Amino acid sequence: MANIIVVDDDKVLRKNLAFYIRSQGFDVDAAESGEEAIEKSKSKFYDVVISDIRMAKMSGFELMKQVKKIHPGSEIILVTGYGNIPMAVEAIQGGAADFICKPFEFSSLLTRIEKILHKREQKVISSEDKYDRFITKSQKMQDILDLIAKAAMAEVTVLIEGEVGTGKELVARAIHGRSNRKDMAFIVVESFASNEKELNQEFFGNWDNSDNENPGAIIRANSGTLFIKDIENMSPNLQTRLLRFIQDGYFMTSDKNLKIKSDVRLLCSSTKSIKRLAGSGQFREDLFYAINIMPIYIPPLRNRIADIFPLVNHFLEKYCTKFEKEIKAIAPDILAWMQTYQWPGNVAELENIIARACALSTSDVVDESLVFTLPKDRPASEEGTGFLNVTLKDNQRTLILKALKQNAGNYTRTAQQLGISRTTLWRRMKRFKIDEPVIQ
Repeated sequence: MANIIVVDDDKVLRKNLAFYIRSQGFDVDAAESGEEAIEKSKSKFYDVVISDIRMAKMSGFELMKQVKKIHPGSEIILVTGYGNIPMAVEAIQGGAADFICKPFEFSSLLTRIEKILHKREQKVISSEDKYDRFITKSQKMQDILDLIAKAAMAEVTVLIEGEVGTGKELVARAIHGRSNRKDMAFIVVESFASNEKELNQEFFGNWDNSDNENPGAIIRANSGTLFIKDIENMSPNLQTRLLRFIQDGYFMTSDKNLKIKSDVRLLCSSTKSIKRLAGSGQFREDLFYAINIMPIYIPPLRNRIADIFPLVNHFLEKYCTKFEKEIKAIAPDILAWMQTYQWPGNVAELENIIARACALSTSDVVDESLVFTLPKDRPASEEGTGFLNVTLKDNQRTLILKALKQNAGNYTRTAQQLGISRTTLWRRMKRFKIDEPVIQ
């Protein structure tokens, strides 16, 4: 059931309109001034705010501005008895969902409310489709999807860890999109993006400015979700201030004159093990325990090979559409290489490879020339990581030898496993100087 507030200094209209909307099944509050409506908004989220424009002290335009700061997800309908086209344009450009002139039929206003709520519901569904679409066939990722569903319903802090390119922000957005806060703001702050002073202002705002044009991400995300990326890069001072906010639910301005409260859910991500950093003194141990209430670890792509081909098909469809190409297949050599490559850039690297291949393709098949366009693009080893330092030819030879061994030298089963014909297998064995399989 949607929450609605009617704001008007006309007592009769305010009372009658609130009674009518309430009779239609909505939860309705009323306020006789913008100031009263702001106070009510601080303790309750309103799906729709219906406000007269001309009121004493605070106008409907100013009320809309203030409500949007508190609850960006609130929809505003402005009402006036002095309407004109420029005013209507100003209202819509200022963020109003609708504009209606007095006098009006209550049923007409009800229709507008229902349209606004329906439109927002469709927008939320679209957002969930965008950020909650995981392309996977691996059991490891299926387990993560179960964790996402549980995390969404639990109002706890979540720490998402994984290598670069594994999709940590995708997981965070999925948690937010399935939670009770899905209609509210989702704010992202990158801990490595600024120096300590700038990052402090990004989180907690600049309260030295009387206009308070920068209230900070913690306030902008009020009633919603704040996603802190790469939290391992946060300075010790900021770690301390964030911990105090988590514990108290508020923070003090730099001059200690204001206590600022915010109802925000925190999701954090890291490319490193925060537990290990905390154990070595590089991260506050008490902050680690505060953010690690529900941990989610995303395994690297090399550890979930079953996801490679579904992801390839997904990205191929995506970028064929974008670049208006008709690519029908990827060469078996490339597919074989993809299963043995270590993917240091994970899913992001795979997507970039497919995007580049689609952009450069002039035929209906993706071959080696499209994947490895420059020598530096070939897999490079990093000592101690186990990454392969081999050419595509070497990769194929190793893969064929492994398949022959697994199939006890049976050429037919080996060819089927590799996705090639028996004749092609024989030719490649000859090309790679594989005379007889070594069976142990």
